Amino acid sequence: MTRKRSKFMERFGHILPYVLSGGLVLTLVFVGSLDKHKQETSLSLDTFATDETANVSVDQMSELYVVADLSDVLGLASASDVASNYVSATSIYNSGIASSGKLEKPSITNVDASRGVIKYEVKEGENIDIIAARYGASADQIRWSNGLKTVEVAAGTIINIPSTPGIVYTVKAGDTIDSIVEKYGSNANEIIALNDLEVSGISEGMVIVIKDGSLPETERPEYVAPVRRYYTNTNYTYTYLGNASSRTNVSCNRSLGAGQCTTWGWLKRPDLGFIKANANRWDDVARSAGVLVDHSPAAGAIFQTDSGWYGHVGYVESVNADGSINVSERNYAGCYGVMFSTIPASEVGRFNYIH
Repeated sequence: MTRKRSKFMERFGHILPYVLSGGLVLTLVFVGSLDKHKQETSLSLDTFATDETANVSVDQMSELYVVADLSDVLGLASASDVASNYVSATSIYNSGIASSGKLEKPSITNVDASRGVIKYEVKEGENIDIIAARYGASADQIRWSNGLKTVEVAAGTIINIPSTPGIVYTVKAGDTIDSIVEKYGSNANEIIALNDLEVSGISEGMVIVIKDGSLPETERPEYVAPVRRYYTNTNYTYTYLGNASSRTNVSCNRSLGAGQCTTWGWLKRPDLGFIKANANRWDDVARSAGVLVDHSPAAGAIFQTDSGWYGHVGYVESVNADGSINVSERNYAGCYGVMFSTIPASEVGRFNYIH
């Protein structure tokens, strides 16, 4: 018997400690994974996604690690699922949800977004400044990632937080990595690596993190486009041009560009481009060229006066039934754009009209 035992030990003695150790570990894992309070015994995180009361103890976190490691070493078919459970549990722990006794089910489960995007539910008393200090991104970056104009946000709101300083961005139709880098900053390789885009690339609707990115001013939620303020529906009397003074229903449109009254006349009547003179000589040059000049207004005519230092010209837009005329003109009455107004019928006869 002694001889047989010696042969057995010689042949298998060197692996026996490993076998015994492995059996002990598996026994500990099995026993430790049993719920101490006769609740669900599965370590699968699928339970957490469907059961509001599910929880996992901290010692089970350790067991998840051991099981994942052993599954990988032994090449088990379930190794990837077990590893996924451990990674998910670790993410829950790192999110700050864990207490010293247990890991509670998070209020938010993972969604189809880049791993660089953190989904966060705002707690009572928190604002973007507080959340930004916790996660390392700037308050502006978090605001811009969620379309927020201010740092105030209601409790219970689900927001996107970039896992690294930058902005969370939803990919639009036609976007490419290069176009995103050009518009929002960052580095193409960093965007690809941070969002696991090596194989899939980007597609419309994908939510990604642009590391160190910044929104252009006009895309920031707090941006307010400048408002063009025009005066309108105003009766205006301007004495500088003498009998070219009175206007009603005045509006000034600066978006059409500033310039001299003559440049507006040439734009509206390019056929009169041969008149190379100040406004006070337009009537004379036109007559010399055989163009009809009289005191009868008509739509499309240039109205003209010699009043003022250099005279003035404008364009007749239309003639009204009461004899008044609607006109457009530049550089008149302090409007450094194009002014639209009505000249009363009582003053229409004071102007020359170049047809």
